[in-house]
Amino acid sequence: QNLLSQSSVCFDTETTSLDPLEAQLIGLSFCYEKNKAYYVHVPEGEEKSIAKEFNAFFQNKSIEKIAQNLKYDYKVMAMHGIQIAGPYFDTMLAHYLLEPDQRHNMDAMSQNYLNYTPISIETLIGKKGKAQLSMRSAPLDKVSDYACEDADVTFQLKQLFQTELEDTKLLMVLNEIEMPLIPVLSDMEI
Repeated sequence: QNLLSQSSVCFDTETTSLDPLEAQLIGLSFCYEKNKAYYVHVPEGEEKSIAKEFNAFFQNKSIEKIAQNLKYDYKVMAMHGIQIAGPYFDTMLAHYLLEPDQRHNMDAMSQNYLNYTPISIETLIGKKGKAQLSMRSAPLDKVSDYACEDADVTFQLKQLFQTELEDTKLLMVLNEIEMPLIPVLSDMEI
């Protein structure tokens, strides 16, 4: 009910894989107020049923959905039976329009724009390689903190980028060209 009463909400998926077509959903985080976010744990085997609980939010065309690399989350949710209706705001694409030659990952943008260093995923699952754990095996409290922080940082970046896009007249490019391509490209890739 809280999500449905918002006009703009940042969400993030926590999954078991970087490949959205193979990834299992292990959690969802939501943020619609700076420094405040919520995490929903998704136990193994309950992915589609829990995702379905949020269908009214994801289908609501009057709520802007904010994400970092929205195309990934769009595909993950589609693989779990949920279609995400716009309007959308992707902080990665917004930053690409503003600063095409810089790095567009959330950690770098957080450091550059918010002067804040987010929790490293390696502190949860270890360094890349054979010994790296699955996010599903990481402690729930650590995953919750990590996921909520991701949603909060992305929400804050959106506020900054929205203003910059308006000032540089690039908001139209984001809204009329980049964002409408997310479902088209995602559906093609699926």
